Amino acid sequence: MAVTSKESFIAMVSNALGHQGDLKRPQYPRLKIRREIQRQKAVTIEARAQARRAELTEKLAETALNAGWKVFANAEPSTASDYISNIVKEKGADLIVRSTHKVLNDLRVDHFLSEMGVTSTIVTVKQQSPREQLIKKMSQAQIGITGVDYAIAETGTCVLVPRKGVSRLVSLLPPVHIAVVEEDQIYENLDDLFALRRLEFMQNRSNMGSYLSLITGPSRTADIEQTLVTGVHGPVEVHMIILKSY
Repeated sequence: MAVTSKESFIAMVSNALGHQGDLKRPQYPRLKIRREIQRQKAVTIEARAQARRAELTEKLAETALNAGWKVFANAEPSTASDYISNIVKEKGADLIVRSTHKVLNDLRVDHFLSEMGVTSTIVTVKQQSPREQLIKKMSQAQIGITGVDYAIAETGTCVLVPRKGVSRLVSLLPPVHIAVVEEDQIYENLDDLFALRRLEFMQNRSNMGSYLSLITGPSRTADIEQTLVTGVHGPVEVHMIILKSY
């Protein structure tokens, strides 16, 4: 008997196994239980972070400063835009690359950079330009601007999750990186981060990406004599703008 379609094949296998209707993936009660436990853990983490928002924001500003970030905390949208504009003027930048984080649209980054006569390029993971041209443009840019997906108060770390519109190279290749943090993205420690990511993996593993980019201050490299050098494998100067929530 010839099988003429995928549906016919599935129906034939289902009937052979004694199932009625379409052959479906079996459900695993233990997996459902683990997922629910992880979901409850994530809810607890979110509630704790919300209750301690002011404390975590203050702690992030302190640890980030100690890690080598130049920190502008309690920023409003207008003052955040002015801060970015001042960096652009100070560096004499004429080419800037940025991610597609929504917060950058909210700050109208492209608009005020255009008014300054500065070229702003939005870098996407699946951009039409050949990869070599894209990397060249990012390496020629004086400043890279990103939002973040998480910020870790304990270590002063910004976390980027790779996806369309968010490339780690925007934060790595330009000599200056500006990261814009929203207060509701701040969590206490890496345990919280990995718990949240574990739940995301359980719910949507097909779109998880292959890595996380954790940024804790400017690039640092130490040779065999333990001489610390900054800016060898990444930006030499990093700025963290922490937006005030309303």
